[in-house]
Amino acid sequence: MSTTNKILLSCIGLIIFVFTSSHSLIQISADQNGQSDHRIIILGIDSNSVVSNKTHMEMVDSIIGTMSTIRQGDDFYLMTMDSPDNYIGPYRAGETDFEEFPGKVQDIISNSEDNSSLGVAVDQTLGESYGLLDIEGAPPGSGVYLISTNEYPNHKDYVGHRLDPLSDLFYERGWHISTFALSGIPTSNLEVSTNLATATEGNIFQLADIRGLKLFTDYLLTTDNRGKLISSGEKKLTFSNLLISDIEILPGTEYVMALFFRESNAGSFRLKNPDGLEASTGDRSSSSVLETPNAVIWIINEPAPGNWNVDVTGISGLVSSWYLASNKYSLNFQMPEVVPIDEAATISAFITEAQSISIMDKDAVISADVATPDNTSITYTLKDEGVDGDLKSGDGYYSAKIPQPLAEGTYSVSVHLSWPNVKYNLTRDFIFQAQVFPTIEIEPLYTTNLFIGEEYTVATLYTRIKDSPHAVLPADINTQILNDLQFDGTLKINPRSPDSEGKAWMYDVIFSPDKPGQTSAIFNVDLNYANRNYSRATENLILESRVIPHSAAQPYSNVPYQPESNTPLPSTDPSKTKTPLGIIIPVAIVAIILIIIAIYRNSLPKPYGFVSDESGTSVLNFDRLQKRRLIRSIFARHIVSGSETGMAEFVGTDFVFGKGSLLITATSAAHTIRVNNHPLVGSAYVVDGTWIGATGKLFRFTTERSYPDNNS
Repeated sequence: MSTTNKILLSCIGLIIFVFTSSHSLIQISADQNGQSDHRIIILGIDSNSVVSNKTHMEMVDSIIGTMSTIRQGDDFYLMTMDSPDNYIGPYRAGETDFEEFPGKVQDIISNSEDNSSLGVAVDQTLGESYGLLDIEGAPPGSGVYLISTNEYPNHKDYVGHRLDPLSDLFYERGWHISTFALSGIPTSNLEVSTNLATATEGNIFQLADIRGLKLFTDYLLTTDNRGKLISSGEKKLTFSNLLISDIEILPGTEYVMALFFRESNAGSFRLKNPDGLEASTGDRSSSSVLETPNAVIWIINEPAPGNWNVDVTGISGLVSSWYLASNKYSLNFQMPEVVPIDEAATISAFITEAQSISIMDKDAVISADVATPDNTSITYTLKDEGVDGDLKSGDGYYSAKIPQPLAEGTYSVSVHLSWPNVKYNLTRDFIFQAQVFPTIEIEPLYTTNLFIGEEYTVATLYTRIKDSPHAVLPADINTQILNDLQFDGTLKINPRSPDSEGKAWMYDVIFSPDKPGQTSAIFNVDLNYANRNYSRATENLILESRVIPHSAAQPYSNVPYQPESNTPLPSTDPSKTKTPLGIIIPVAIVAIILIIIAIYRNSLPKPYGFVSDESGTSVLNFDRLQKRRLIRSIFARHIVSGSETGMAEFVGTDFVFGKGSLLITATSAAHTIRVNNHPLVGSAYVVDGTWIGATGKLFRFTTERSYPDNNS
């Protein structure tokens, strides 16, 4: 709603209020400008529609008695809807003068005339109520309860121009407009009441019978956070029948409120203590009874623990028995709303008395019924013994562990405080969620034979939730060197493909050793996830470094290999000096082809260099390959396939020699090849000192042989 509309509605409401309540304003004290500490309850009763119906009269009396007992401290007013400017009040529930209020309400209603043909001035009643609430400084939660069985005006002009602006004014102040719907309420009345209640967050209470009165009582209790009524019996009685209502009183009970809802205004009630004896004079002095036509409320202060009961006789009709107990002990729990599935969930509970932790006697038992996501129920006993999730013995915190792993989903927990031989207990319910939290995993790559002075990508870190990536900041990952005193080098992490915030879910672990030895490290991810601080660590990463082996280098000769000539000496036999032309020409052609092939072959770069293993032992001489195919050695001398090297580690690669360069190319996915610790994708240049990794082994290419070739 716009500000302009709000101002307009306020003006309309004020005009209505001034027009309808000029007389009442004179009666209201003008010195109450501040907000009241007490809720204000206005009963707007259409007296002429109630006076002729005894059932309605009794229900109104029961409503007042119930409200005043449960809402002690509230200020009550009566405003008749046929003359809303004449009201009575305030009467404060719980004080001595309140005893006059129910009687005055009955007198006013009884002196009214039954005339259902009279129209009901709902707008005037609400206008007067708004003015009264405003002058009294009524706090939010205050409001008016309408009671009428006459027809309400419901045409659009009346509702739209009179009632809607007033309901908006009520809503802005936090005041409700509610209705008690007695039996026989007309449809027009109910429609208008529903609109008013909806607009002001009020309620429609169906009070056609005692079940509706019980539901209204529950509403009063729950809105004040006092709990819900507990059933202790229900029976349809005749005058000869008996209803025995049992009330289990727990240790620490400050008071118990026993409520009986009855269809007829009759019957007797006898209170018996846990010894089975009728309550003595002393017992009765600590209790109070309020009887209304449809409700009897019995309050027992500081009752002795045990089984109390009330005998109900002399009633014809339905009787239901309920109670609500207030205990000095308050049951509390400590547990996160969300827990990871890979750690044990600890349930902790503690008892408070006057907001201080109370150490319970040895007879008291604290337990928790846990319902798993698959509806399996398990009971755990919570103990204060410093074990099984309990941090400290005797500190008043009782704990138990739900072992890991937890099934993913919602867990329902009921924590109970009970005593031996006592049927009932204090209970507190709550739920928690078990979820998959982020994890950090490590994939080791090259972890041994790492030479000092060189840099390696030794591992890859992954942060995930289930199988899905979960990006984190580099600052969220901490590196911990376990053998810190022995560490000498550089160990860092680099994000792969970080987003605009710098977050990534893959990190390269880079290691550069400065001295030989063993380094042990783990990586922790520390996050705030699901409103809790959370940490997870990788497995231990062990890195071994060593010195690069050296020996006297032998010069590499690039002189082509010259095989010994087997050409026979020229013949001196004259008969053999002349060859037929038919032989000379083909031979000449072949010779020319061979010369061309030889020239082409010699134009191709010749393979060169050596490959040594991790220990420095030469394992391959490209100049003396033994398994080269003839055709390939002639026409593709500069290309050496992995299979031609005689080493299974190089299968799936080609070594392409150029003039002053060497290119290694991946030709198949037989296994991963790494060049200087980087995966080989496509091709990469190889120079003197380049490391080549395959099948978990490391090889080094050099242009000169570091160690003598034992096979040469």
